[in-house]
Formats: sequence, structure tokens, C-alpha cells
Amino acid sequence: MPERVKGMKAAKGATTATKKVWAGRYVHDEAYDEERHDCGPWILTPESSRVRAIRYDYQNRAVQVLWNGRSDSRGYIYLDVPYERFRSFIRARSKGRYINSAMNSFDYRPMTPDELDAPSDDKHSAMGAA
Repeated sequence: MPERVKGMKAAKGATTATKKVWAGRYVHDEAYDEERHDCGPWILTPESSRVRAIRYDYQNRAVQVLWNGRSDSRGYIYLDVPYERFRSFIRARSKGRYINSAMNSFDYRPMTPDELDAPSDDKHSAMGAA
């Protein structure tokens, strides 16, 4: 069983038996395959002052987000996100507000360099997501 961080709360309905701590948050241990990805193309969001680009990892049901104004170019990955929630994120007028109101309820952590560099698969259309 993973060690619980003092003052840390697991996501609603989460059991700590299937969670581990990463960067101060509980993340899914079994559902995410760090070796395999099936990512759609990056969708640029020039209208957003907070989010530079987003894409969906179909293999792991994860949303990858690149931020504007970050000098380190690191993004965050939101885990176990249903595809319909990703589609709502794409359609949201304010990406930053959507992250605060809907995406932050999912487990998230900084993306690893391998996740950031994972190739996009052309079989997934960026236009089909909207």
C-alpha cells in the first residue's frame, strides 16, 4: 500500500490500494501504461492565454496539456479522462476555466519527456475531436 502524504486527500471515490503518490498527488498505478501511447495530434489553442496545445492519448485515456508562458515547456497529463470530457475541453470557450472547473478533478502530474515526445498517430483526426 502506498504511503499517504500528510494533508493529502485521494480523489473522490479513490482507493489507496490502486494509487501511488507522484508529485504530491495520487495517480493511477495500474491503468496507465508508461511504455505505450496512442496519441491524437496536438490541437493548438491560440485563443487561450493559459493553454498552448492539448491532445488525447487513446491508449491510456489521458489528456496532455502544454501551457503558455512556461519556459521549461513541460506539460501536464490528466489521467483516466473519458473521451467525451476531452471533447468538451476542446469546445470550451475558456480553456483555463475549464481546467479549473472540470479537469482538476482528475488525477494529474507533470508529463515525462517520453510522454511529451510520444508521436501523434495520423489515424486520429484533430477535426474529429471537435
